[in-house]
Amino acid sequence: MWKMHPVVRFLKSEKARNLGIALAAAVLGNLLSFLSSQLTPLNPQVTFDFSHLATFAIAITFGPWYGLLTAALSSLYPYFHLAVFGIYGPVFGLAIIFGKSMTGFFCGLLRGRMPTFLAITLSYIPESIFTFLFLHWMSSVLPPGTLTWDTITVGVIAEGWVEVIMFSFIIDNMVRRRVVETAVLMLEIFIIMFLVHKEFLETLLLLLLIALFTLILFELVEKTIHKPRSRLPENKDREQ
Repeated sequence: MWKMHPVVRFLKSEKARNLGIALAAAVLGNLLSFLSSQLTPLNPQVTFDFSHLATFAIAITFGPWYGLLTAALSSLYPYFHLAVFGIYGPVFGLAIIFGKSMTGFFCGLLRGRMPTFLAITLSYIPESIFTFLFLHWMSSVLPPGTLTWDTITVGVIAEGWVEVIMFSFIIDNMVRRRVVETAVLMLEIFIIMFLVHKEFLETLLLLLLIALFTLILFELVEKTIHKPRSRLPENKDREQ
């Protein structure tokens, strides 16, 4: 009997499909990060970053390792923008990828153990602490005045928490298929963006593109969110 080649078997497997979705989500995460950063006319080292929207969607759907992979790949644009072409440099800037990867991994670990919005929110704590310590250390290494205390605490940490809390409720509503609630949350985010960024037409275009990529991301994972999980072997044995 003809046996399927291992590579072909893998490409047809559920793992390959999940990996493909995670990679596609990472691409969308970088696009979301790029577009959202254009809405921040403040300190070039402190920008909106919507890449974790992809991280959380994949981590909640597929688990910690897929979440870690998506977070790491989604952080490529922030890495180049803030590190390679920013003030951190390509070596120290790797901390951006490491920190974001922690969030993806911990979010995947916490999924199913608590409400989705709480799992997403708590998963950001390790990255938040790591980022605070990293920036505090960088402020002592970089030239005086490059990173101020306000930039670290308010500009980076607080902004990151605001994003994560918003994303937690968006993903939670998506998992529950609460279309109206998700739309309202996205509208509230858009209003905040309008208040921050005053260029109306440019802001509108950026927000429409963000909404488009977000919808594509949700479409990628929507079919797998409610897929029934197979019953554990031990449960089958008990029934027998």
